[in-house]
Amino acid sequence: MNVILLGPPGSGKGTQSYKLVEKYQLSHISTGDILRSQISKKTPLGIEAKKYMDKGELVPDNLIIEMVSFTTSKLPSILLDGFPRTINQALALESEMENLNKKIDFVLYFEVPFEDLIQRLSQRISCKTCSKTFSKSDKEFVCLEECTNQELYQREDDKPEAITKRMETYKELTQPLLEFYENKGLLKKINANTSIQEVSIKIDKILQ
Repeated sequence: MNVILLGPPGSGKGTQSYKLVEKYQLSHISTGDILRSQISKKTPLGIEAKKYMDKGELVPDNLIIEMVSFTTSKLPSILLDGFPRTINQALALESEMENLNKKIDFVLYFEVPFEDLIQRLSQRISCKTCSKTFSKSDKEFVCLEECTNQELYQREDDKPEAITKRMETYKELTQPLLEFYENKGLLKKINANTSIQEVSIKIDKILQ
């Protein structure tokens, strides 16, 4: 089974992806995690991508497509978290999947009002080691099991001025993408402005 999670920044894709990977035995592919890894290693891709991310802009298609295509070719079942983000990326992914004799089974879109997302993201902090995210209001911060060196920080693209820019860009590019997958009969919309457990239940009803 191959699944795409779509939704604006802060809509809960990352939180749900951890649950889906364990329950449905999927390989998690987060372009955000891959990019941050490249940035921390100061690779040419990471250096170039950082210029866009720091301004709250989307990383250009050619950089993302090259990275994701290489990763998906080696995995039997995938969970794409936040990719594709544009029609060009969707078409490139479709072509790549066909070449690998694979297909996308479900596209889940997390719906949350942008006003709520701006508030949610401004409270978000991340672990530099494992990239897991938390809220400043959390009572405790528990990283992933393999994480042994927790260092929390607020990403540049989670600061208010960058958040507003990200939302405007996302809205502009995402509507055609939603129509693309809806026309293919793959799109399932989920009200993600509820509890984590409620969102998980909604997802399970679709996938099962």
